[in-house]
Amino acid sequence: MNPTVARLPLPFEIAEFRARLAAVQKKMSSAGVDALFVISQSCITYLTGYQGNSGYIPQGMLVTLQDAEPTLILREMDVPCATATTWISEDNILTYDERILGLSSLPVWAAIGRLVRSRTRSTRLAFERNGPGLGVDAHAALVESFGGIELTNADDWVTDIRAVKSPSELAYMTDAARIGEQALLAGISRIAVGVPECEVAATIVGKLCSGLPGKPGTAPTDSVTMPVTPFANAPHLNWTNRPYALNSQTNFELGAFRHRYCAAVSRTVFLGKPDARLREIDTIVRESFEATLPALRTGASCSDAYAAFWNKFAGRGVRKESRIGYGIGIDWSEDSYSLQRDDHRELRADSTLHLIIGIWEKGEGYVFSETLRVTDHGAETFCTLPRQLYVID
Repeated sequence: MNPTVARLPLPFEIAEFRARLAAVQKKMSSAGVDALFVISQSCITYLTGYQGNSGYIPQGMLVTLQDAEPTLILREMDVPCATATTWISEDNILTYDERILGLSSLPVWAAIGRLVRSRTRSTRLAFERNGPGLGVDAHAALVESFGGIELTNADDWVTDIRAVKSPSELAYMTDAARIGEQALLAGISRIAVGVPECEVAATIVGKLCSGLPGKPGTAPTDSVTMPVTPFANAPHLNWTNRPYALNSQTNFELGAFRHRYCAAVSRTVFLGKPDARLREIDTIVRESFEATLPALRTGASCSDAYAAFWNKFAGRGVRKESRIGYGIGIDWSEDSYSLQRDDHRELRADSTLHLIIGIWEKGEGYVFSETLRVTDHGAETFCTLPRQLYVID
């Protein structure tokens, strides 16, 4: 690291980044490869600390068994983002020419592939074959630029390692949970007849940014969803400028972030007097949620947890076909786990999950969620909010 280059404080000790890199290199060695090319920005952040929001254009990271640092490959203008936020040296930040970016991604991916080959003479390369931005033509351009090297798929290699969180990662997620709670409560307190939905959203987003004293929220990678009656059964809508009316339901799902680490939370809010059916759904969902928590323990499978939920939820008159959760950490959703019937992956201690019970049916909508940590004795929640339907009289 060049001490003359302006750098932001790292969110983790360099020793932690090196330990993460060593874990990835161990996995590579076990698989018989000595070079790994990563495209997912979440995985790049995990190994380098990179905080630039540049994942919408081609970029990547090379890890080899021989090198003590990863090598970042970015567009030229993003070098200051890398030098400001990562622990790696400037010699390990490579760039491609800005002039080839824009009209087509194919020349860019070809240039990236050539930069990868300039840093490794490996005869066998693992890479994220289904990485972001790799459409059919882009994939072909990248693979061709690698030359005749033997390729193997490494889509989940880094994701699998980062599923288990360190104490410092868990601390950031705890901070994020507190930020998210205060943001949600601030938004709920803003709801009243005649108040536009966008003003409620602005209140929430402001709190997500300001965070806690000395612990600001960092840039969200996903926005607040808050479908309001008559669209309360639509899971992925944001806000409009419509004013709130009496007997309006809002299904809030939001994530707060600290150094890209996310804690998500969902609650259903009703302005007015909720009917008996909504209260019934609320009771069934909360009871099923709590029945699932003990099953989210070290050594259990995702399907075990789903079965525990379903044993409490089934036969009570509410339809739900979607899964009940997934891994969470950097940039909200991780592909480490999916809480559904046919995912038999084993849960590991200090993995983190977003357990979300969403009812998205024709004419009915409801959501309840918390972010959890897996322990030997079941899930521990990051959330301190009351488990209830929030009613504004």
